[in-house]
Amino acid sequence: MKPQSERTCLLLLLLPLLTGCWDSRELKEIRIEQAEAFDLLDNGNIRFTITIPTIKSAVQSKSSIVSPSFTGDGRTVNEAYLEMKKAVSQELDFGKARVILINKRFAEKGFYPALESYYREARSPINVKMAVVNDSAGQVLKMKVADRLMISDYLYDLLQSSEENGLIPKVSPYLISSLFTNSGTDAVLPIINPLGKDRVKLEGLALMHGKRMTGELNDQASANFVMLSKFNPDYFTVTEYIDALSANVSLFMSRDKRNIAVTTDKGTVKAIINADFTCNLVEIPKMVHTDEEMLKKVASELEKLLNDKAKEVIKQLQRANCDALGIGLHIKAHHYRYWKSITWDDIYPEIDIEPRIKVSIEKNGIME
Repeated sequence: MKPQSERTCLLLLLLPLLTGCWDSRELKEIRIEQAEAFDLLDNGNIRFTITIPTIKSAVQSKSSIVSPSFTGDGRTVNEAYLEMKKAVSQELDFGKARVILINKRFAEKGFYPALESYYREARSPINVKMAVVNDSAGQVLKMKVADRLMISDYLYDLLQSSEENGLIPKVSPYLISSLFTNSGTDAVLPIINPLGKDRVKLEGLALMHGKRMTGELNDQASANFVMLSKFNPDYFTVTEYIDALSANVSLFMSRDKRNIAVTTDKGTVKAIINADFTCNLVEIPKMVHTDEEMLKKVASELEKLLNDKAKEVIKQLQRANCDALGIGLHIKAHHYRYWKSITWDDIYPEIDIEPRIKVSIEKNGIME
């Protein structure tokens, strides 16, 4: 009997560990959201729009996927959500959401209430993409794109590829959550707008300060911002007119090093952003001899062009009081006593920030 008693005790000890499927949700009992959009309307109300993929079967052997949208208006995000749910037949699950769109008016006022549920809910998706739309974000979700079954897939892939190509930094509710609450660094969000009836186009970056949008960069300036930021994609593509070659050239660039050096001598802040790049010259429209000496001239001219553009980007960031390069965070970490003595929001727009981009061209990739 003793072995039997020991087995019984062991089972009783293990019983609390057998939690089962307490949090399981039957797929047939829920509707899965794929994309969400938030619009601040002229009357001050918030419009909440979602898309839900649905399989429709015409006959037993054929079926198709449609992505209907549902909309609700309310004085708050939660009220708009409840209004929208009145038209949905089952419980909603946003754990598989892929895209969040926010219209510019809402972003400028402060769209943090739209994200609060993501920070509270255990099932919130981690790898969701975000973007700002100038006009109606909800109308973008109703677009029909030719090469995707669902608009959410098209928008997700567009933003994902833009991140990989160095056009925008990686953005999600979780990546920017700390930037909303910590002083010394700010967030940026991609801006997309409709291009015809079945496409959207990446048009730049929305600059944030605190929890609201305070400025924007166009698509060209956005790429220059990414070159200076802590975000480092696999490669950057740059096309510039080079006087030494009397031609437009395209280069693939990879960043080898990026750091920030800050001095606070006599209460004056100066920040230097160092970024070193290795390039491959991949395209020249006409045949030009590119020996080693010529490549050095091209690299030197390219350095000047990129530094000039970086200075303009920094000016736009300071005008928007958007410290998306994290200079304040660097001061906070390395000059904490000085940090405690200042109000960063007042000082940041006036400090001296100098970009120092260095370029070396290893390969020309051109057949001569």
